[in-house]
Amino acid sequence: MKSRLSILAIVAVLFFASCSSSDDQNSNGSSNSIININNSTSELSKRISLENSGVVSINKATAVGKTLSESNDFPLVQIAEVNAPKDESGRQLQANHVAVNDKFAYVAYTFQGEIYSGAVDVIDVSDPYKPKIITSALIKNTDITSLTYANGKLYLAGATDIDKDPTLTSPAIVIVMQLNNGLLTENYTIVPLEGQVTTDIVANSNAFFSVTGDNGKVFKNAIGSNLLQASVAQSDLRSALLDQNELFVLSGTKGVSVYKESDASLLRSFTTTVDVPEAKRTMDIYEQKLIVAEGFSGVGVYNKTTGQKLQTLPIVAGIGGVFDPNDVVTNAVSVNDEKTFVANGAAGISVYKIDDKLDWLGKMDIVGSSNYVKTKGDYIYVASGKGGLKIIKMEGKSKPIACAGYPTYTGNSNLILNSNQNASYSGSTALASIIVNSKATLIHCGALSVQNDLTLNSNGTFEMSGTLSQGRYGQNTRLTINSNAEMKVSGAVVIYGDLVLNSNSNLTFVGSGSSITIYGKVTKGSNVKITGNFTDTENKL
Repeated sequence: MKSRLSILAIVAVLFFASCSSSDDQNSNGSSNSIININNSTSELSKRISLENSGVVSINKATAVGKTLSESNDFPLVQIAEVNAPKDESGRQLQANHVAVNDKFAYVAYTFQGEIYSGAVDVIDVSDPYKPKIITSALIKNTDITSLTYANGKLYLAGATDIDKDPTLTSPAIVIVMQLNNGLLTENYTIVPLEGQVTTDIVANSNAFFSVTGDNGKVFKNAIGSNLLQASVAQSDLRSALLDQNELFVLSGTKGVSVYKESDASLLRSFTTTVDVPEAKRTMDIYEQKLIVAEGFSGVGVYNKTTGQKLQTLPIVAGIGGVFDPNDVVTNAVSVNDEKTFVANGAAGISVYKIDDKLDWLGKMDIVGSSNYVKTKGDYIYVASGKGGLKIIKMEGKSKPIACAGYPTYTGNSNLILNSNQNASYSGSTALASIIVNSKATLIHCGALSVQNDLTLNSNGTFEMSGTLSQGRYGQNTRLTINSNAEMKVSGAVVIYGDLVLNSNSNLTFVGSGSSITIYGKVTKGSNVKITGNFTDTENKL
C-alpha cells in the first residue's frame, strides 16, 4: 500500500449517511463523472495477447536446477494475457484484484505511486479459449484496490484524490456501480469512508463490508441505501472474508477478528504472524481451514473456529530462480476444488492439495511475478502488476469426459510408446511430451495436455476423445503426424505451436461437434488426408 495509508482522517458519522450532491450528479452520468467507459471491443482486443500462452506445467522440484519427471493429473493451459491499460495521461496501471461472476471476470487496476488513478476491465470467458475484454473503464483520480460483485452491482474499493473533490474529507471510498447485464455503467454512487484507503470489500444480499488500512475501521453498509449500519475500529486492516454468517477480517498486527455478520459484534479473535505494514494480503476458507497469506512467512493455516494454527507453509526456497528477497513474499491465497493457489510475488504461484493438511504439489510454470491470485470455476486469474493479468484454464474440471475401462496414467512425463506397443488411458493427464512409434497405438479419453512436442511416427495411431491442449505459443513446439500415421479426434484440440502433416499422413475427425484450433503454422506434405466433420476455428487447415 502507499505511504498515505498511514494517515488517518476523522470523519463525522453523519458523513456516511448519504452521498454529497456532487455524488448524485456523478450517478446521473453528468460531465463531472469520474468514470470513462470504453465499449470498443476492437480497441480493447489489442490488449489481449497470446504471448506465453499454451500448456502450463507443474514443477514439483523444491530446489533450483532440479526437475521431476512424473506426470500429473492436473492439466493447465494459459489461454491469454491481458495487458494492463494506461490511464488518460498515458501512465501504466497495474492489475491487483479480480472478482468473478458467472462468465465475467472483473479486474481492478491501480497506479503505483503517489498519484491516484485506476481502472476496471470486464472480461468475458464464455469461450474457454478466446477471452474478450468487452468493456473497460478508467477511474479518474482514484485507485481501485479491490472489488466484488453482488446482486447486479459492482462494489469498488479504493482511494480518491480529495484535492480533486472538495466534497470528500477522507480518501477512502467505495464506489457502488449498477451493472447492465453484467457490464459497466456510469450509474454509480460514491460512499465515503473513514481512512486513507479502502483495502478490501465483500458483500452479500444484505450488506457490503469494507475495511480501511492503517488505523482504519471495519464498516457495514446496507445494500440498496448504502447507509452505514455499523463500524468497528481496527488497526492495519488488509482483507475481509464472508463465511456463512461470519465476517473474517485480517489485521497485519492484530491477526484475525471474526464478527457476527448481522450486527458486526465481535465473536472471537486470534493472532497470526505479524506482517510488514501496508501490504496487500488475502484469506480463503476450505471447510474448517482458514488459509492466510502471511507475507515473508508464507502461508498460515488455522482452524477457523478455534484459531489453532494447523500449519505453516514457508515459501519454497529457490524454485523459481534467484530473486531479490524482498520480492519473494506471499500476497494472496485462493481455494478451488480441493486445491490452494498461493501468489508468492517473484517466486510465482505455488499449488497445494488440500486433504487433512495442505500438501505441496508444485509451482506453476508461468512467466512473471504473481501479486494476486483468484480462482473460480474453470479458471485461475493471476495479477502480475504492470504485467497485467494471466488467465489459466483448468482442463477437464467442470465437464469431465465419460471414459469406461481405461486406467489413469501414472508414468514418466515423457510418454513413449515403442513399436507395436498399445496403451489406453483416461482421466486428466498432464505430460511433457508424447512419441508414438511405428505401429503403436495410444488411446486417451478425457483431458490431456502436452507441453512440448507430440509426434506420431510412421504407421502410429493416436486416438483422443475429450480435450487435447498441446505446445507453447511462439516456442517452436510441434504436433507432427508422419507417413501413414493417423490421429483420430473426437472432441476439441488446441495446438499452440505448429502442426506438421507430412506426406501420406491422416487426420480424422470422428462423429460430430469436434473442433481444432491452431495458433502456429500448418505444414502439409503430399497426399495428406483430413476427413470428418469439424470446426477449424482459425481457418488453418
